[in-house]
Amino acid sequence: MRRLTALLCVVLAVALGVAACAPPAPNPPAPYLDQVYGATVTSKAQPVTWGAAPVIDPHYGGTLYAGTSLAQPDPRPALLPGNLEPLRLWVADPQDDTTNRPAIVWVHGGGFAFGIDGMYGLANASGKDYAERGYVGFSVEYRTDTTVVGGSATSQPASLCQWVQDNWNPNDPVWQQRYQECQRNLAAAQYDVLAAVRWIRVHAMQYRVDPSKIAVGGFSAGAVTAGNVAYRGDDVGTVHYFSGDDLSVASSKVQAAFGASGCEYDPASIGAGDAPTSWIHSRFDQAVPYSCIAQTVTTARADGLVAELTSYCTESAHAENLYAEHKAATDTQWTTFLARELHIYSGMRPPSADPVCPS
Repeated sequence: MRRLTALLCVVLAVALGVAACAPPAPNPPAPYLDQVYGATVTSKAQPVTWGAAPVIDPHYGGTLYAGTSLAQPDPRPALLPGNLEPLRLWVADPQDDTTNRPAIVWVHGGGFAFGIDGMYGLANASGKDYAERGYVGFSVEYRTDTTVVGGSATSQPASLCQWVQDNWNPNDPVWQQRYQECQRNLAAAQYDVLAAVRWIRVHAMQYRVDPSKIAVGGFSAGAVTAGNVAYRGDDVGTVHYFSGDDLSVASSKVQAAFGASGCEYDPASIGAGDAPTSWIHSRFDQAVPYSCIAQTVTTARADGLVAELTSYCTESAHAENLYAEHKAATDTQWTTFLARELHIYSGMRPPSADPVCPS
């Protein structure tokens, strides 16, 4: 058929005295789906300090984050009252001339214990990739707890929350104590990211962001937090993080959430009106159980919510590693999801409802 078509092109060209047939031009690249812009990222050394919250890490102000000593004197700005930890963010900014741009709040992983260096790396990787599509990226800091348990002299010690998950024993008083501390850490991350969403809305004009088009995405613990933000957006805590942070007025609700290797550990918190979500997960993930994401999307769909899940039923890769193995397919999934749920384009494919892996 191709040969016949080519022959007809030549015949027509000779008969009509025109150039030989050329293939049709491809569709032009589309913002928000394709990488069509340049992008800049906030300098690693000069992040924006967007807020502050009470310290939860007993090591804060001394040796923090895998043995890296904090600069002395204490780096907390003098303007922050009380024993507060400053929270920072890095911006991935599309080099476009548009206003009312959609935004993504990026949340790093690290077991709710590590990841201090992951914030800039996330801004300069996925944040920049999506900024080149047109999304203003904000890679945000949230409070982590470097108290670690388990492990050995030759391995990285397990984070507190990972240890709690791997050593499930509700009848053990020590386990119960660590479980409560882990729950506090998860809540701190949730409250901090919800506050960052409010901060972005307050500063929407400065960053040319449409405050009605904000999504949150992350990897591992960042994906867990993205799920908490999507499904627990009405639980914002009581801390005022920045000047003008009015918890009774400013909305913390996001319009979409997505992630790699995350889930909602409390599916009872999922309900009608929560944000749509889109996930990828491997069946044999050793850090975040596949059973958790399966229950998450099953519960969300039963409540009438969009909850996309691409499952890799024979794989075990986690978070960024899983994403890297399936980057093209995942970017297509996530950009389509965002363009539809943030109401950027009409005519996008409908939400997928692929089945979960068989148990």
